[in-house]
Amino acid sequence: KTTTLSHSLQEVRRLMAEVRNLKRQVNTQQDLIDSLREQAMADPLTGIGNRRAFDRELELALSFHHRYGRPGALLIVDINDFKAVNDSLGHLAGDAILRHLAMQLVANVRDTDVVCRYGGDEFAIILRESTEVDAREKARRLMQLLAQRPCSYNGMEIYLTASVGVCGFESANTAQELFRKADKNMFAHKYERTLAGSLAS
Repeated sequence: KTTTLSHSLQEVRRLMAEVRNLKRQVNTQQDLIDSLREQAMADPLTGIGNRRAFDRELELALSFHHRYGRPGALLIVDINDFKAVNDSLGHLAGDAILRHLAMQLVANVRDTDVVCRYGGDEFAIILRESTEVDAREKARRLMQLLAQRPCSYNGMEIYLTASVGVCGFESANTAQELFRKADKNMFAHKYERTLAGSLAS
């Protein structure tokens, strides 16, 4: 009986060790899945959210707005004359500018807001609990800030400006409509800037 009990205890210990090993494997696989999921939502150049992350966050923010009536707004940020800088200084300088812009945007919004790189030199900011009036003031301050803080690259200071389009959540029924209106307002601002420059010259 003592021998049988000893064997039974050994078998229990062996099974428990196997269970612990399986749990470690499962946890490792889950960590890998979580890491891959985060990578799929991140822009590899700037480290902020990519377009996929933006689409998800905007849908969540709009759903919350429609359900509880809380304010919110979308900002679309686009670097002025980025192609000219990219062509004249090279793609590495362009990459440095994009990282600089991402860093400035993240540093100058609240932790509850979401900054994503939508594509190319276009960025999107989801402002939670902000009216359209508040968002317009935020856009004005961001444009002023970006113009005053140059990007340092290879011993140079590259000054840049940006155009920002704004649309409040209450002005659109869907995420697509909201983005389209904010993007249209951004291009209108860019056109006004170009027109003002032409008249000044």
